[in-house]
Amino acid sequence: MSRRLLPTLIFAVALAAAGATAAYATAVSGTQNPELRVKVSITPLHPKVGQTMVFHMKITNLTGRTLHGEWEYTYSTPTNGIGAAMAGSLGPGVWAHDVFRRKVTASTPKGRYTLTAEADDNHGRSHATVHATVG
Repeated sequence: MSRRLLPTLIFAVALAAAGATAAYATAVSGTQNPELRVKVSITPLHPKVGQTMVFHMKITNLTGRTLHGEWEYTYSTPTNGIGAAMAGSLGPGVWAHDVFRRKVTASTPKGRYTLTAEADDNHGRSHATVHATVG
């Protein structure tokens, strides 16, 4: 192999790997508000019958002071959805989170499952959304 071809091949493999990582990301972060980071994840992204989908939502106070605001998330399936909202205080560097699971069975509706979380205070809103597909 030539000395010139090897660096080109290494670059092509690295570029392909980077593209694969972005295409199959299981977690998404959002920090549009510089005080609050929102992170959501679903694993696996393409679950099969017998697997359990794990949905995780996390909101982090990125400041050195207590923030007062609202935190909420919505979970939707191909057939319905649910949501929850909270208002209150989040201490410096503290995070709030929720985790829930759904076992995939033969009767689980096929299609897109979505988890969205948002957090806001008087400096704006942060949000993130992630999707998984059954079937």
